[in-house]
Amino acid sequence: MTKDKRVLCSIYILIFAVLFAALFIGVKSSKILTACLLIPLTVATCLLIKKRGSLSINKKEVLLLSSVLAVIFAVLTQMTGISFGFYKNPYFVSSNIFLTVILPMAAIIITTEIIRSVMLAQNDHFASVFTFLSCVLAEVLAFSNIAGIKNLNLFMDMVGMTLFPATISNIYYHYVSRRFGMLPNIAFRLITSLYTYFLPKVTAIPNALFACIKIFLPLVILALVSALFEKKKKNAIQKGKKLSVVCMFVAMFIVISVTMLISCRFRFGALVIATESMTGEINKGDMIIYERYEDQEIKEGQVIVFKENDRKTIHRVVEIKNIGGETRYYTKGDANNDRDGGYRVDADIVGLTDVKVAFVGYPTLWLRELLSGS
Repeated sequence: MTKDKRVLCSIYILIFAVLFAALFIGVKSSKILTACLLIPLTVATCLLIKKRGSLSINKKEVLLLSSVLAVIFAVLTQMTGISFGFYKNPYFVSSNIFLTVILPMAAIIITTEIIRSVMLAQNDHFASVFTFLSCVLAEVLAFSNIAGIKNLNLFMDMVGMTLFPATISNIYYHYVSRRFGMLPNIAFRLITSLYTYFLPKVTAIPNALFACIKIFLPLVILALVSALFEKKKKNAIQKGKKLSVVCMFVAMFIVISVTMLISCRFRFGALVIATESMTGEINKGDMIIYERYEDQEIKEGQVIVFKENDRKTIHRVVEIKNIGGETRYYTKGDANNDRDGGYRVDADIVGLTDVKVAFVGYPTLWLRELLSGS
């Protein structure tokens, strides 16, 4: 192995190892920690590794396109507030927010793109893989910290809202950086990541839907940039590319549909059965899909989802009474000997069960048990 190769290996392994270790450090601000780690790592990368230029002739066009699409994304996302409403921005720019949030975020974006650009220019497969993983870790660190995750809900939030979007986005960032340099990525990421801090009011769009948008947008832009600026391929390659695009959109549709179900913010929602109280028709580990309750008629014998002590419970309605103009629903788990205590009213009911998918929820339960055990 040559000296340059050894230096390259040492640098990309060091970057990955440092960022991976930072995931487990409990700090108040993971953004500041990540920025402080990345700045010296970036300096070392630029000093010790030679930067090779890109041969692309469309750098300015892609930079302009990325900036315009980022602005469109910001405007359209903010316009969703017409449907979801707005709320006062608790992170509206101030001297404290600028120093503890905006500046570290900008530093993370710029440094990761510099590292990515230098590493990808080496045309080394392992450098590309380690750089991709390091950039994903940096983005996760910018928004969450594994050291602060103590239960399944927080872990799933991190995976769905941060890790998965970061992974998909970095596929696009890698593609653009390799072909058109780092500036389009820097412009796109600065605009889409920081615009909310300069708005006094922001949209109340559900986090799950926003995560879907963050997953969907880079893939759409990837297809657009590829179609506009890639050289024409042979027919066989074109057919393979079309198949890949179709598969990509099918996968996106599945991911978005599942995310919408899990978010429980739309007409249909999904829940995993974690107990054995309904064993028989609905078993532990099954996932049920329910329709949101909007004053539909409920009959005795119907399985409903209702709130109980801030938790969602899935039990069967065994009796309905109308007392003083108030409809009361008495429920019971199929495997329980006794009815549930008290009764439910319309305000307690979340949804009506619609579809059961057997065994799908077991991975979630195993993960819950693993985290509880730790």
